[in-house]
Amino acid sequence: MAIFDEIEVEFARGLNCITGETGAGKSLILDALTLLMGARAGRELVRPGSEKTTIEALVSVSGRETVLRREIFATGGNRCYVDNRLTTAAGLAEVSSGIIHIYGQHEYQDLLNPRQHMKILEDYAGISRDRVERCHDDYTRARERLETLQAQIRAAADEREYLEHCMEELDAMPLEEGLEDRLSAELQTVRRAAELRDSALALVDMIYSGTPSMNDLGGQARQLLSRIAHYDHELEPLVQGMEGIMAQLGEIDAGLRRRMDAYEIDPGHAQQLEERLHALRDLKRKHRTDEAGLIRLGTEIGQKLAMLDASEQSTISARALVDETLKRYREALRTFLEARARAATKLCRAITKDLAELGMPGTDFRVEQPGPKDLDGISLEQDARAAAPGALLKGEFLVSTNVGQNVLPLARIASGGELSRIMLAIKARQNTSTEATLIFDEVDAGISGQTAIAIAAKLKDLSLNAQAIVVTHLHQVASVADAHFVITKTVRGRTTSSTLGRLTGSDRVMELARMMGGDSPSLTVIEHARELVGAHEAGRPREH
Repeated sequence: MAIFDEIEVEFARGLNCITGETGAGKSLILDALTLLMGARAGRELVRPGSEKTTIEALVSVSGRETVLRREIFATGGNRCYVDNRLTTAAGLAEVSSGIIHIYGQHEYQDLLNPRQHMKILEDYAGISRDRVERCHDDYTRARERLETLQAQIRAAADEREYLEHCMEELDAMPLEEGLEDRLSAELQTVRRAAELRDSALALVDMIYSGTPSMNDLGGQARQLLSRIAHYDHELEPLVQGMEGIMAQLGEIDAGLRRRMDAYEIDPGHAQQLEERLHALRDLKRKHRTDEAGLIRLGTEIGQKLAMLDASEQSTISARALVDETLKRYREALRTFLEARARAATKLCRAITKDLAELGMPGTDFRVEQPGPKDLDGISLEQDARAAAPGALLKGEFLVSTNVGQNVLPLARIASGGELSRIMLAIKARQNTSTEATLIFDEVDAGISGQTAIAIAAKLKDLSLNAQAIVVTHLHQVASVADAHFVITKTVRGRTTSSTLGRLTGSDRVMELARMMGGDSPSLTVIEHARELVGAHEAGRPREH
């Protein structure tokens, strides 16, 4: 990866530190871990001349081992795996986020951004805004339904006279799909009634009254066929067919006689059909639709008129739902703020205590936020809408770093070193799994002296309950680590590479001496480094 060719490292339990000269690539180790947490991957992470970079971690949680792996290709693509099963970057992040926690310089920006303060507090309290947001969504939907109903009522009221006229026209024309075709066919039948009646009478006469009639000829044909079939049995089916023909002649005669009653010459009926047909065609042209569309239109107009008739009661019901959802929203806000206020009191007391131990005695850490009682004096509705949770749940961290000074917003008063300690104090109090790995990147930047000793002690305390890895430039931190790793950069020709190795014995002494006294430490510095290592290995504190 980048300046690394191939490295393999097994971090120890407790506190692990990574040191090395500036530019050696200390932070690349943590960058590799961020890739296992779903961070964006680019081709620049692939070492020149290589096809891909592979980052793999074996983690153990509750005795169960999980393998996380990500491959980044020089072509720009990448693949993610969990226990050798292909997954997405989001899927990889979902698994790793619960077991790896990285705290780096970006955390300072969180502390300087008031928008992040309440998220930190809520994470500490273990509370979620989900219920508050659901109640606000319910209110918003109820409010939108009321506004939509009111707009529909206003629009319908403005066109009520037109709607009633359209409804009268549609009611006067009993509608059904295919009505125009049926009316056209019926009109043709009425117009040709005389011609149709004469033809039907002539056909009835041919069937039974002609000389000879179709019935007589059919009977004769049936007798002849029966005689033939008496001797030629293969023709018996034809006899049955002939009997069917005779039966069909009877059905045709009966059907014609029944239908002839409809062939009455009635000019008035024809005129009525023409008027209905013209009225239907006018409606279809007017509304630019077919019979099915007219049926739907009638239903819609009926609903609008019914809505107008019931508008008062509908508005009352919709308004009642708005009031009820607003009440639930206010109750959810109150419950949430009560829980957050309790957590804030507890957090402020703990942070103030921890900061005193980190070399900031007299610090007063507070949370400025609306309390449950503040809701009583707040109108949740602004411009006819309730304010969203984000607007009502704002808050900010305040701090006074010296006795007697006013508490002010954290971003206005805290220095870089103070921010480091405040961040560390907060992280020490957050609900972090004891089986998670805590990773600190340059958390001790800008710190020295007694403050550095306090930082080292706090990191050591954290590592008693969880594996911790820290990238550090402080010998005070490195000297208390349970495992000390160093990154060394070498240049061969036009190729730069770095290696990572664990230090023990005299190698660790010399790295501590370098951190204290530079590349050429004095014998006194080396001896002091040896004493620090010896004190840590003996398990007793030592003045740094």
